[in-house]
Amino acid sequence: MDDKISSYRNHLILAEQKAQEDFDKTVVSVSGGALGVTFIFLKDLIGAGPIFYRGCLFFAWACWGMSITSVLFSYLLSLAALRKTIRQVDSDEIYEQKAGGKWSELVMYLNLLGGLLFFVGVISVVTFIWFNLEAINVKQK
Repeated sequence: MDDKISSYRNHLILAEQKAQEDFDKTVVSVSGGALGVTFIFLKDLIGAGPIFYRGCLFFAWACWGMSITSVLFSYLLSLAALRKTIRQVDSDEIYEQKAGGKWSELVMYLNLLGGLLFFVGVISVVTFIWFNLEAINVKQK
């Protein structure tokens, strides 16, 4: 094995370890942050008053849940892609096949889906907050 490919293999092993470490951090940050903000909004701003457009809030939570699930699967599949790439390097197939094979493609699609779902969830919760803040302002007048 030449030095370049050996260096690449070592890089792949380090990337696999880093992906596993980032997995827990990402899940905690995204789920805790998004859900925490909406719960604080419900408790502090709306309180016991009526809640309008609650479907938007539930839809945002569903999008964020699916986004997190997508990211979780993405991390798991990225580990599979890295392991496949390491096997490809070890067997010299790396020159003949796409690195990571189908796993790499699935990771890309899941990352895109996760980002899109998170963004849709943000739009949905902003819509929910907008209409509820407007209702609070009308009620105070």
